[in-house]
Amino acid sequence: MYVTYAILFNPGHNRVYFETSLKLSLSEFGICAQNFSTPYQNLQTQNICGVEYLTFETANHLAEPDIKIISCLSFVYAIFELKQENNETYMKPLAKNNNCFVNESIGTILKYTGKTNEVFTKMLLNIAYNSQSSKNEIKLLDPVAGKGTTLFEGLVMGFNVYGIEIADSVVNESYHFTKRFLETARYKFTHKETKISGANKSFSALRRTFETAATKEELKTKNTRTIEFIAGNSQHAATYYKKNFFNLIVGDLPYGVQHGNVTKQKQSSLTRNPLELLTACLPAWVNVLKAGGVIVLSWNSNVLPRTKLADLFLQNGLKVFDEAAYLQFEHRVDQSILRNIIVAKKP
Repeated sequence: MYVTYAILFNPGHNRVYFETSLKLSLSEFGICAQNFSTPYQNLQTQNICGVEYLTFETANHLAEPDIKIISCLSFVYAIFELKQENNETYMKPLAKNNNCFVNESIGTILKYTGKTNEVFTKMLLNIAYNSQSSKNEIKLLDPVAGKGTTLFEGLVMGFNVYGIEIADSVVNESYHFTKRFLETARYKFTHKETKISGANKSFSALRRTFETAATKEELKTKNTRTIEFIAGNSQHAATYYKKNFFNLIVGDLPYGVQHGNVTKQKQSSLTRNPLELLTACLPAWVNVLKAGGVIVLSWNSNVLPRTKLADLFLQNGLKVFDEAAYLQFEHRVDQSILRNIIVAKKP
């Protein structure tokens, strides 16, 4: 007999994605559920007593790792097991298990024009993590980091997080915000600054690194997570980091239209135009990605068709995921932005 489960949507999810929220939820679930310990079927929305739920069935009860996968999904507010008795539906609440490394508020405190929504960012990270097989200590790079939403959401999930951002002032703000957050929340940490130079001083960058832990004992025993910001050009990622260093590369590319961004730089500059940015930077990003590692990018498909982006990935030796669940993410953000997601793996 199959076991039936119901997921109550996060109240903020529909507000963010409007009519496309269901499609995004189904795709995110489908990708992440590939790692369940038991098969699932009949994934659908179901109205129960006037409230919409995402429901599905499994051949066996979900194991604790399965509950953890569901708990981390961007749209999940509560999880229930459904039972039918005497023609009545009963809902047994299940404890969520997301074991946040730092308080989830870290990704929501900073407010600014052009910020990538933290719910959407969490979805990108879930897609990335569940599209690769490593369960070891995860190193995440956002090569277009802005003020660090991807890094903060990755830190919540327990990843070591690294970001490259071309605007010195933005990196400086993110650095000081992170320091204040760790101090206020009483996390233990060390931090340092390092200058980076290219061959013959062809370029320069500034690396700012935190090592943080919940307690002094964990800091001493190196049970820590890294938070790093580099103020520099993402084109030089292979100089900043060793080859095959990252498990995941996740970023929200500049939209390539007159749209607010955190740096206030012109959209025509190299690192703010999606096609120019990828042409210049993708070889370096692939260099620092581990074999079996995954790259997940969101972008405005109005200015760069998916086929053209996929061709560029293939030219750089990446395998683009083209299963159905990976092709259902296109959604409208505003009149000029039709956002999509592409996922690829390094063989």
